[in-house]
Amino acid sequence: MPVAQHITRRGGIYRLRCRVPSDLVPVVGRGEIHRTLATACPKEAKRRAIRLYGRIADIFEGLRGMTGSKDEWVAELLALSVNDKDKAIVDLVALLETTDDALHQEQGKRTTAEAVSRAAVEQCGVLLGKLAETVAPERLGEAIGLRDASQDLRQRHDELRNSEVIGKAEAAIAALSSRLGLPIRSATTPKVSEFLNGSYAKERRLADDSHRHVMNFITLFARITGDKRLADHTRTDVIDYVRTIERLSNSTGKSPEDRTASVERLLAKSLGKPTMNATTIEKHVQHVKSFFNTARRHINFTTAEAMNEMFDDIDLSDFVPSPKKRKSWPMEKLNGLHETPIWQGTASKPTDFTKRHKPGGNIYRDAYWWLPVAALWTGARLEELAQLHHEDLGIDRNGLPFIRIHDEGIRRVKTSNSIRNVPVHSALVRFGFLTLFDPTKAGNRIWPELKPTGRMKKFGDTYSTHFTDYRRHCGLYEPLMDFHSLRRTFITCMRTRANVDALTVAAMAGHDEELPIFDRAAQTDGYTDYDIGPLHRQIEALDYAAYGLDLGLIWKP
Repeated sequence: MPVAQHITRRGGIYRLRCRVPSDLVPVVGRGEIHRTLATACPKEAKRRAIRLYGRIADIFEGLRGMTGSKDEWVAELLALSVNDKDKAIVDLVALLETTDDALHQEQGKRTTAEAVSRAAVEQCGVLLGKLAETVAPERLGEAIGLRDASQDLRQRHDELRNSEVIGKAEAAIAALSSRLGLPIRSATTPKVSEFLNGSYAKERRLADDSHRHVMNFITLFARITGDKRLADHTRTDVIDYVRTIERLSNSTGKSPEDRTASVERLLAKSLGKPTMNATTIEKHVQHVKSFFNTARRHINFTTAEAMNEMFDDIDLSDFVPSPKKRKSWPMEKLNGLHETPIWQGTASKPTDFTKRHKPGGNIYRDAYWWLPVAALWTGARLEELAQLHHEDLGIDRNGLPFIRIHDEGIRRVKTSNSIRNVPVHSALVRFGFLTLFDPTKAGNRIWPELKPTGRMKKFGDTYSTHFTDYRRHCGLYEPLMDFHSLRRTFITCMRTRANVDALTVAAMAGHDEELPIFDRAAQTDGYTDYDIGPLHRQIEALDYAAYGLDLGLIWKP
């Protein structure tokens, strides 16, 4: 759902209008939900709308998960005779009596079952509350009286956690809760580290290097909060966690020592150093919230609404720095880049990549020549280009060329939205880009000089370091203006100079924004491999020469 299109303004204050899914209208009782965003600032309204929409979507998901079993159970209960309804109460009373008797019988066992016994009493109270809608008040009174009499369970919880009888009682409560669509509140939920290294690691493929940061984020959360059981965490824990990572340096986690160091040691190392910015902290929190939501779907120990209340709307401290955005490359800076030895002649040997800044008479049209040029006309990320294979060039039915960016084989992409087809601009065709692809060499990369390096074995890692050093040698280095800034230049020029709409730019650039509007940006699926024409016409509107770029510095026919 495109959130931006559902923000309205009334009396100077913005509001979010959210349509209820048709299958949930009978449950919610209305077709739309309106909520104030409590701000007159359009930028802040958009930010709040994204967050609020996420919370509403979680509620819809929770309703879908509970309505079937709950409605079915309630309908079944309503259809029962009076005697059958009484029997339901008797069964519940028997459950409490069994639990109470078991506590007396097992008093000699020394365990730690505080949350188990307390959950048994509290959950039975919830169930009785639900049954109150369909059972006679006087009959409920008997059960409620028994429940109140059982409060001494909390006095003897320490002895019984591993009791077999308690286990059976808890299982019975879980079964009733499941039929009602209620969360199972149980102290037997695993610790954060246990679920992380078990079900979550398998489901999210955390063994893959590309997902290693998720493991680090959640492990850090567990270290800060004490690695408690999932059901024991509260909003206070999350707030304490946020206040802690606010004080950690932005390099925390990059040193092998950080993985075993105590939280106190990490804080001591962070003193006087730049801390994480707001975007990084938000990323940490969202990964942890996603972890808890996955655990909730596996174990059903709480609700989606409770998760939102625990994690959302925590204001960051005033000292937390705002994120610094990369700069675009101005045309005069790009002309300056193309006046340097890589494009005008170098004295280095073909394999002396670190000496390309030395002027000379050699021009090597390898990855070091092509990568900045290709990024400028495709908007692709460094690794997307560095991993291109000979078979990744496609030709549509009208003879228009495009490159396939995907995650097959050894290739990797940042997000699912990154998988796309990007038309090849006619300028790249004139420069000879198509000659890099040889169908007879399928299975091989077009730039074999790029070797996988770094912890994640990326083909662009070493090049990125060399590109930074190269710009320093040539006097072109400027903070926040790097290789990725070429992608920003492409997107900016497409939007502001070529006047291409946001969705089309998103389709070509493979935006990873987690907004519903960008789900529609996967419009290349509609074009398929047979007709890249609509995107090709849009990318051809990009005219760097008209914006001041000297193409003669790049290519001399």
